Amino acid sequence: MGPIPAYLDFLPPGLLAALEAAAEPVAAVPGLKLGPGLQSRFPALLTAEALTLAVEVYAEVRDELAALLAQRAADRAWLDAETRACAARNAAAGTPWADPTTETVIGRATPDGRVLVGPLPGTVLDPIEVPEVLAGEQVTLFGPPDDPKLAINAMNGLHRKRADEPGIVSRLVEEGGQVPRWGADSEDSMTPMATTLWAASRNLQGCYRGDLTFTDTRRGKSYALAADDLAVPIKRIVGLALPDGNTLFEGAPLPLHLTDLVLHVWHNHRAPAALVLYLPKLETPAEAAYLRRLIGLVEAGVARRFPAFEPGQLKLFVVFENPRAIFRIREIAAALAPHFVGGSLGWHDFLASTARLFKEEPGYRIPVKADPYIVIDHIKESHQILARSLGPSGGICIGGMYGVLPVSGEPGSLDVTMAGYVRDVVTQLRRGLDGFWVAHPDFVRPGLALVQAWRRLQTDPDDLALHELIAALVADPAEHAALRDFLAAPDVEGLDEDDPRYLRGVLAADMGVSTWIANHDPEEVRYNVFQALQYLADWLCGSGCVALPAALKRTTGEKVFVRVMDDLATTERSRWELWAEVRHGRVSVESFEHILAEEVAFLQAGEDLGGRRIQVHWEGERARWYPVAVEILRRLVCDPEPVEFVTQLLLPFTHAPLREAADPWAAFEALQG
Repeated sequence: MGPIPAYLDFLPPGLLAALEAAAEPVAAVPGLKLGPGLQSRFPALLTAEALTLAVEVYAEVRDELAALLAQRAADRAWLDAETRACAARNAAAGTPWADPTTETVIGRATPDGRVLVGPLPGTVLDPIEVPEVLAGEQVTLFGPPDDPKLAINAMNGLHRKRADEPGIVSRLVEEGGQVPRWGADSEDSMTPMATTLWAASRNLQGCYRGDLTFTDTRRGKSYALAADDLAVPIKRIVGLALPDGNTLFEGAPLPLHLTDLVLHVWHNHRAPAALVLYLPKLETPAEAAYLRRLIGLVEAGVARRFPAFEPGQLKLFVVFENPRAIFRIREIAAALAPHFVGGSLGWHDFLASTARLFKEEPGYRIPVKADPYIVIDHIKESHQILARSLGPSGGICIGGMYGVLPVSGEPGSLDVTMAGYVRDVVTQLRRGLDGFWVAHPDFVRPGLALVQAWRRLQTDPDDLALHELIAALVADPAEHAALRDFLAAPDVEGLDEDDPRYLRGVLAADMGVSTWIANHDPEEVRYNVFQALQYLADWLCGSGCVALPAALKRTTGEKVFVRVMDDLATTERSRWELWAEVRHGRVSVESFEHILAEEVAFLQAGEDLGGRRIQVHWEGERARWYPVAVEILRRLVCDPEPVEFVTQLLLPFTHAPLREAADPWAAFEALQG
């Protein structure tokens, strides 16, 4: 059959040939090979029966998936050409981007009559059935499951009680009686090396069985799952675009989402919680229909081997993080029925993919990364469209990530981060959402308490629990006073549906230069470069998420240090912000290179300076990968035709031919032919 053509963008032919030569045949599955040593390292996971099903399912869906990925590429090319044409007409007419009459690709039809971006009227959803395991509030900790200690901490989130936890938090958590969710992320927050992915799957099996343990021999400390009130673990599989270079059938990489899904369902089909999944990066109802067929084939295969398993049990959350998908929520939900249960808004990828959509439009500006009020000021319309699309049918509506964490021992840091957390939570609950994501276990119990206090306030406007809780969580009088004003004020105004700017507003694409800081301001450029370099270096070392230091202003004006959790989604939005500024001439290539060189020198020196601190130090294994990170960032920002996904440049470095090369970047360039 040959490789799916789109997968060669991630695994060039030279690398694929090297992987094929090094892979080991699976004796019981003719034509299948696995990366060296994988089957012996994970014998209970990579079983012949499960791998046989993966190959069988691949044979059924291969051509459909190849066609979908080819259609993605064709649609993007058409959108780029049409955006250039719109921009030229706007320029000729003297119409600025902020003008309601400006032309965009939203609502435009292709020559064959398809509207690629924009709403389709008339779709009505049937009632959505939510399984009992998902009943209640959706306070979700997100993070990778590859580390058993962190997996145990995530599962024990309800029991992770800070020594200084205010009494009102405990009372509200107990009163609510809810357990948190754990978004066990095998996608944006995890480097997809085979050993990492399959270790994560093994850890999740232990979570579903309830017997995962870990002993830290260096510290002499053991970790185990609590006896009760564990979080509900919900696995997020990878998106459709990534190939599995460690699972090759007749020389072709299997889709990584397929192998991940088959192995997960095969080994965990008896655990109700394991049958709920997050699906990332969907763009169209056609892709959703493909996934429904894929899931049907997987469930049928499991039922043939395990007759007690009844197909139809898998339930799915979709992460609506694409400008095409956000307008087709009902259509995607209908295409996934009866598996669909709800959706969330992954706003970093949402902004990044919107920036990619408008990359040929000089007037477009992505909300700046330095702005701490993005969710409050720029995501209202997309929150509302999610709630309106799913709420009436009973679907679950979840907001996005709060990823600002305090720095221990830093005066004011906890108050600033907790005040921001309260604003984010209240904003999302005001807009009719059922929950949100958090980036650290310490935010789970306060989050559950905030939701319970909010519910009480909706029942009784005179209830004081929310005000008492905020007073307990935020000690600084100035921050507390600002929060009282925030609670008393209405939500940001937003745009009405009949406003001609509304559809752009849904995409947070209706703004001009930010009042916070301009996208082309050298300090905004520097911030994106500094954070992206650290993240890319850490990713290449095998860590897909890292909390990077940043400075935020207190209400009184002075800055304090916090940590901002970065993953692949935050780096995607950084690189598109930087690329647009260079592409449209607001930042010269020379200026970018000058800032890049200064940041490299700063990171190499390794000394914190003024308002800047380094988290990912240029030393040890990271010193080997930092030069690769620099070259990757340079390509992401300066290439006139940039790669669609950062992983197109990153994924080759997860494989031995590049990881073991004396000069990984030179080896990578040699593979490009």
